Amino acid sequence: MSPRSTRGGYRPALDGLRAISVLTILAYHVPVSWAKGGYWGVNTFFVVSGYLITGLLLREYDNWGSIDLPAFYLRRARRLLPALLLMLVSVSLVVPRVLDDQTPSTIRGDGLASLFYVANWRFIATGQSYFAQFGQTVASPFKHTWSLAIEEQYYLFFPLLLLVLLRLFGRRAKSRALGVVVLLAAASAALMALLYTPGGDPSRVYYGTDTRMQDVLVGAALALALSALPAGRVTSWAARRHTVLTALGWSCLAGVLVWCAAVPVSGWVFYGGYLAFDLVAAGLVLAVELVPSGAIAKVLGWKPLAWTGMISYGLYLWHYPIFVVLTEERTHLPAIPLQLLRFGLTFGIAAASYHFVEDPIRNGALRRLGHGVARALPVAAITATVVAIAVSVNGLRLAPAAAAGSNTVLSGAGDGKYRLLIVGDSVGFSLGYNFPAAVFPDIKPTADVDFGCGTAEQHIVVDGKTQPEQSGCGEVFMHWSDGVASTQPNVIVWSLGPWEVYDHDINGKTLTVGSAAYASYLTGRLEQGLTAMNRAGRHGPVVIPKVPCLGQPKYTVEGVNMATDRNDPRRAAEVNKILTTFAAKHPKTVHLVDTNELVCPTGKFTVKVHGVQLRTDGVHYTKAGATAFWKWLMPQVSQWVPDTPKAKS
Repeated sequence: MSPRSTRGGYRPALDGLRAISVLTILAYHVPVSWAKGGYWGVNTFFVVSGYLITGLLLREYDNWGSIDLPAFYLRRARRLLPALLLMLVSVSLVVPRVLDDQTPSTIRGDGLASLFYVANWRFIATGQSYFAQFGQTVASPFKHTWSLAIEEQYYLFFPLLLLVLLRLFGRRAKSRALGVVVLLAAASAALMALLYTPGGDPSRVYYGTDTRMQDVLVGAALALALSALPAGRVTSWAARRHTVLTALGWSCLAGVLVWCAAVPVSGWVFYGGYLAFDLVAAGLVLAVELVPSGAIAKVLGWKPLAWTGMISYGLYLWHYPIFVVLTEERTHLPAIPLQLLRFGLTFGIAAASYHFVEDPIRNGALRRLGHGVARALPVAAITATVVAIAVSVNGLRLAPAAAAGSNTVLSGAGDGKYRLLIVGDSVGFSLGYNFPAAVFPDIKPTADVDFGCGTAEQHIVVDGKTQPEQSGCGEVFMHWSDGVASTQPNVIVWSLGPWEVYDHDINGKTLTVGSAAYASYLTGRLEQGLTAMNRAGRHGPVVIPKVPCLGQPKYTVEGVNMATDRNDPRRAAEVNKILTTFAAKHPKTVHLVDTNELVCPTGKFTVKVHGVQLRTDGVHYTKAGATAFWKWLMPQVSQWVPDTPKAKS
């Protein structure tokens, strides 16, 4: 839909505002350091959508005394579904073939939820965090469709609510409906504050229709407020307040840009921060509407910006799956060429989608094919999309999606004569998930791991800033104890390192890696973990792979690139010193192996070792990497466990 004012006429400035919104979202998903708050762009989309859709409905009611709901739903479907179906089919058929065994297990359900506009509740139910990607699994290529679900749910229910309110209140219906909408927006903001858990993952309140409806309702309230007043009076008032409105517009534009650049996820934004931003965005829309020929409207209406806003729906649809597939690890491209490729493909596909699919269908291309075809084709297209999503991952081994702090127990194939237990974090999971059963058929592997949880507690400090603690990480030792009790393993492989290389905030004091205080702290945690496993029952030796060279290209949380500290070899060396001392205290139980012999034979990180990529992201093991790891490790284990099976040739 082209953005038209509640008072009529195309507003290129609103398309320009959409362009700013989608560009900040793209930058946030890259991610880039100057877009720490790029996720606020979604709020702007919601405010603009609420304003435009409500304005359309009010104009129809003013003209005809009613709202044709079936016609409204048909127009929305004609505008939104064709491009969505094209994206869903393309991604379902292509992405699993590219990701192969890294394809998330949720992809089929995510695709169907996206098609039927319930993706936001699907992601809540499956624990797929929006803000943090911990562990080895790849993000669902459909995760961005949560916002489309919220908009469609608004399209489904709000027109009916508005029609009921307008008919119920009679005289002064619009002003009274405005009061109801304002109360609903306030209730949504209050519910967000009530449901938000400080220190926890905020994805529930971020995804929820109930907690995010405040954004759309602020736009709806603005449309109702303008429509409730006589057009002549508003125009006259705006003419007298031209300077004030211009200042308001520039101030609100600056506010939107500052928030998108510098306001990351933090507790306070869930206590009215969303509503505050929505009001700023609404103030910008108001300034553009009431001063359509002003400087702010001309800047936002700049043709390249307006064109970007015009194709913003396609940009939003296509950018996320493209970003998921085209990574530094997969393309082996430097940062700048990679981003040029990502953005070039996103803009190219979005432009083609708009000019060859969205705009023609919106303007009646299907009707020109004949009445029967126009009715049958959408049904056939939806059916084909369901089939494509349903069969797209058949025959693939899917990687389970895991939220940070979640415990996963993975039992592999084997006859159980030789029991191998893997404990630790997502690196351990990648080793268990990719265990080469064909190479070691006599080994029964079990991985009892906690995604995003290190042996050290998750109170990580980077650049002097304590990162959000991951919920669910307080029971890792109990989980490992359960693993020992249930498997009575011949050998335990204890995977650690990617989290232990960070400084930690313990009881309000930052313990720096390399300091005596940190060595004492981590040694204490190691002792606790070993004690928990010893108390659980009989088990064989504990083998700890040393922290190898790490080479994660980028890992951004709240605008901080945590990969820099993670990749620092000096930090890994300090942790390995602690492990060496710990193993020396338990010579009969704990044994170290030097993983650098396998993954860093040159002494420095390389993407490929002897022509093979051993780790997907410089941290977690690929299928080939896990096979190489176990072939390298098990002969060493045999010196501590004499009956260790040998690899089958």
